[in-house]
Amino acid sequence: MKKTLHIFRSILFFAFSITGFVAVLMIALSFTSWPYHAYHWTNYFDEITDEPNPDLIILMGAGGFPGSESLLRCYYTAEAAHKFPVAKIIVAFPADTADFRNSDHYLLIEELKQRGIDSSRILSEVRGHNTYTQAVNIRKMFTTDHILLLVTSPVHTYRSIKTFEKQGFKNVYAQGTIEGYTDVDLFLSETDKQNKIKSPDANPGLRYNIWSFMQYEIAVLREWTAIGWYKLKGYL
Repeated sequence: MKKTLHIFRSILFFAFSITGFVAVLMIALSFTSWPYHAYHWTNYFDEITDEPNPDLIILMGAGGFPGSESLLRCYYTAEAAHKFPVAKIIVAFPADTADFRNSDHYLLIEELKQRGIDSSRILSEVRGHNTYTQAVNIRKMFTTDHILLLVTSPVHTYRSIKTFEKQGFKNVYAQGTIEGYTDVDLFLSETDKQNKIKSPDANPGLRYNIWSFMQYEIAVLREWTAIGWYKLKGYL
């Protein structure tokens, strides 16, 4: 019994030590630009290209609407739809078909229409509950010779492309939904700009950057975990 208790305590000590080390490391890295670059380095494609022209633009839904990521994906989907006017748009997001008009899926479609996309171009995939099942369902809807453009977050582009390729699609591209950049000097008064050492409330790095960068770190770690799981399941 004592031996078992000792082993249990050792495991707990090791687990807490690793957790503490990771937490300290993440906080330390949040004071650098590495999380920002790690988040954006995962983006497969930096911009929508003219060639090849996609047949299908797939909006990979993300969270409730309105939301920062869902709005970003609507924005980039609409940009792609205007750039490639012949392409069909598929909104891939689960929905209760019995109450469709009150669903986030329906609101995504309405947002695209508000951005000038004709409703006749918009199709729905409502049964997939993750990237894999969405790819499976869209494969059932279309043949593999279609050219796809996936609209999703930068960290998700690799996994989404590989998942659709695993379903047999030969030409799969992605548009990462990269947010705009704001000059941090806009948050400083003229006096603050002249001070070499700034107080915490006048330091944009402490006020904004470290918190945003920690979110980037979490997003990257989550995606790496998801990629590992998809590889184990054979989805990629």
